[in-house]
Amino acid sequence: MTVGTPPGGTSGLAARGHTLDSGADGPHWSSALSGLSAELRSMGVRARTDRVVGAVDAVADGPRPRVQQALLRPHRGRLWWWLDCGADPALPPPHRTPLAPAARPAEAARRIARVLRARHG
Repeated sequence: MTVGTPPGGTSGLAARGHTLDSGADGPHWSSALSGLSAELRSMGVRARTDRVVGAVDAVADGPRPRVQQALLRPHRGRLWWWLDCGADPALPPPHRTPLAPAARPAEAARRIARVLRARHG
């Protein structure tokens, strides 16, 4: 497999969606990022979008704010949201686990909210 690297200073995730999702039914990177952010906000969770790396940070406020990052990456031939589990030393690198297909942002948001609640409790 050959992987192309975009020139420095440019986003490899901007513009059209990933080539794995080039069909009419596949989400574009930008709309996937916006969709997950909107779903998280509708659940009362702050969301920060990083369009350069294709990530959404979910922020749960409280006495000790918690942040959970979801990354948009290929999985099983489609774009998926991956949960960054870097804080869990029990997991081997790269410390990510598939969360939900990018086309289902509500499902991803529910799971992220559950992770944030579990860390609080």
